[in-house]
Order: sequence, then structure tokens, then C-alpha cells
Amino acid sequence: MEDNNDRQKFIKHFLTIAPKHCDNCGSKYTESDFKIIKSTPGGFVMHLRCQNCNNTYVLNVLNPGNGMVGTQRTPLNLDLVSDGEVQAFAGKDAVSKNDAIDIYNALNKKTTQQQLKQLLKV
Repeated sequence: MEDNNDRQKFIKHFLTIAPKHCDNCGSKYTESDFKIIKSTPGGFVMHLRCQNCNNTYVLNVLNPGNGMVGTQRTPLNLDLVSDGEVQAFAGKDAVSKNDAIDIYNALNKKTTQQQLKQLLKV
């Protein structure tokens, strides 16, 4: 799936077997509801959002090389709704318990914006 033509063929094939309706409200999906978050030689990670009820999923779409496509759909019950937000956080390390406690403590103090950025490593 290295060239754009192969990628387009794969996506077209995927859309023939992709979910057609929202599990939550029954609305029909359109091609624009599927957004590619990450592309690898073995497949794609996609974000799927219902335009009607905003129900969201992450799809792991595998292309095992023999033309068959396998998918795994996982509900995404987060407050991230735009594709840009999902892309910004996809593949990032998990937040440790200690990091969460440090941020909580910093927010309860009079922490400057610069100190908070250093704590967040931004």
C-alpha cells in the first residue's frame, strides 16, 4: 500500500464491507464519515463518526496481503469528536498516575502557565 493508487483501491474495497449504519441511531454512514488517522503497510486506523448522533468509533482495518480485509471496531467514548483531535492524541503514551496527580496538584496551586507547560513537557 505504498502508492496512492493502491491506497485508493484498498479504501474503495473497504467501503464495500464497512459498516453501513450507526449502531446507536441507525443513520446511514457516508464516505465522509470515515477518516484515516494512520496508514501503515498492513492497513489503516480510521475514525468513524455518525453525523446524526455523534457516536464515534476507531476502526483497525487490516490488509493481510491476500486481498481480504479484516476490521475491528471499537467504541470511542471520549470527548474527542473531531478528526484533528483524535489524530493529535493517537499513538501518544498513556498518562501515568503520577503525572495525573502532579497536574492535579499544580492546578490546585497558583501555578504559572510556564510552570504548567514544563510540567506537561509541552
